[in-house]
Amino acid sequence: MEDRLEKALEWALEKFKPEYLEVRYENVNKNTLELKDGTFTTFAGKDQIGIAVRVLADGAWGFASTNRLDRIEMAIGSAYKLARATAKAKKEKIQLAEVKTYEDIVRSKMKIKPKEVSIEEKVERLAELESLLKADSTIKSTWLRYEDASGEKILLTNEGTKIKWELNYVWQYVWATGKEGERLAAARDEVGAVDYGWELFREREPNEEVAKRVIRKVHAQLQGVAPKRGEFPIVAGPIIVGLIAHEALGHLAEADLTINSPFKDLLGKEVAPEYVTMSERIVEGGFGNDKYDDEGVPVKDIHIIENGVLKQIMLNREYAHKWGMEPNGHARAENYTYPPIIRMRNTIFEPRDWNFEEMIEDIKFGYYVVDFRGGQAQLNSAFQVGIQEGYVIENGEITKPIRDTSISGIAIEALKKISAVGRDFGLEMGRCGKGQAAFVSSGGPHMRFDGGIIIG
Repeated sequence: MEDRLEKALEWALEKFKPEYLEVRYENVNKNTLELKDGTFTTFAGKDQIGIAVRVLADGAWGFASTNRLDRIEMAIGSAYKLARATAKAKKEKIQLAEVKTYEDIVRSKMKIKPKEVSIEEKVERLAELESLLKADSTIKSTWLRYEDASGEKILLTNEGTKIKWELNYVWQYVWATGKEGERLAAARDEVGAVDYGWELFREREPNEEVAKRVIRKVHAQLQGVAPKRGEFPIVAGPIIVGLIAHEALGHLAEADLTINSPFKDLLGKEVAPEYVTMSERIVEGGFGNDKYDDEGVPVKDIHIIENGVLKQIMLNREYAHKWGMEPNGHARAENYTYPPIIRMRNTIFEPRDWNFEEMIEDIKFGYYVVDFRGGQAQLNSAFQVGIQEGYVIENGEITKPIRDTSISGIAIEALKKISAVGRDFGLEMGRCGKGQAAFVSSGGPHMRFDGGIIIG
C-alpha cells in the first residue's frame, strides 16, 4: 500500500504543485459488543478502510476522503479543487509552521492485542460483569458496551514525512440503574487504553473491581442526603479535578478556541496559586497517548498552567504559525473521514505535597465530590457538572453520601481558590466530542477549593 500512496503523491505534486499535501491511509478492524439486561443487542465486526487527503493550495485547505483505494488520485483532485475554490473567498491565507520531517514506524505497546483474544472470551467477560453487578439486589438494569480496534495507519506528506502506526485500542462503558424503595439512581463507569491491551481487563480493571466501583456509586446515591445549596469548601477527587481540567479549562487552551476565550488575554499572566500546574502530556496508561499527531508532529508535553502562570496552549501547524509558536502534536482526526483538528490528549493537574487527611482536617462543613455524571462547559469557563458520587465533610471527617446534586462555577475564578493540591494521582478515560470523537484522559490529584464552586 505504501508504494501506491507514494506514486499518487508524486503524481499529485507534478500535476497540481500544492503548497502542502498529506495522505492518510487507515485499515482498521473494529469489534463492538453490547449487553443489555441479559441480551446481546450488538454483536458486530467492521472493517474500516480508506484514505484521507488534505491539500493546502493558494492559502486554503481542501479535504477529501474515499473508501475506494483505486480512487486516490480522484480524491487528491477533489481536495485540490476545493482548496482553490475556497481560496477565492478567503481573506487571510493559511500558512504552516515549519517542522522537521520524520520517517518512523510506531509499534503498539500492548502485551495482548485485542485481535489475539477470542470473541468467546470477550463475551464471557461482559456476561460475568453483568452477573457481578446484578448480584447486588439494588441493581435493576445494566447496559454494557465493549469496543476494540486493531489495524494500521500510514501518513505521507510532500515534505517527506512517512509514518506508519500499529493502531490498537480497547474500551469499555458501563451504565447501571438501581432502586431501593422509591429511590432511583444511576451510575456510569468508563475505562480504555491504547498502550494496554486485554491485560487492562485481566490485571488493572478486573470485573470484580469495576462492579464494586459501580455498585458503590449507586449505593451512595440511594442512601444519600440532599446537599445544602451554596458555596462551601470542596475537596475534589482526581476524576472531578480531571473534568475541570478538560471541560472547563482544556478547551480554552485549544488554540482554535483560545482566540475566542478568556485565555487569549491571560497568556503569561498569573491565573492560579504558584503551587498549581496543569499539563497536557503523555501519562502512563493515558487514553490520548501517541508518539506523533496526524500531521506527523511529535507529541510534546506542555504546561498550560505552570506554577500558577498561564504558559502554553495546544497547537497544530496552522495555529502554531498564527501564534508564532512551535507545533506540539495536537492535530488529531477521528478517522480517515475527517481532517485533523486541534484536540486534547491527556489533560491533568500535577500532584504536589498534601495528603487527603490534611485537606479535610480543618473543614467544619463542606463536601467531598468524587465522580461525575454528565455536564457542560462554556468558552468563558463556566461549568455545571452532575455528581454521581459525593459525601459530606463534617468536623474533618467524611460522613454521609449525597444525592441529586451538581457543582457549578467559573473555572478561571475557581482556580484562584485552590488551597491545597494532593500528592496522589488518578485518571479518568473517556471520549471528547468536537465535531468528531477523540479518546482522551483527564485527571490529577485530590484538590481543595475554598470557594469558587457552588454545590446543590
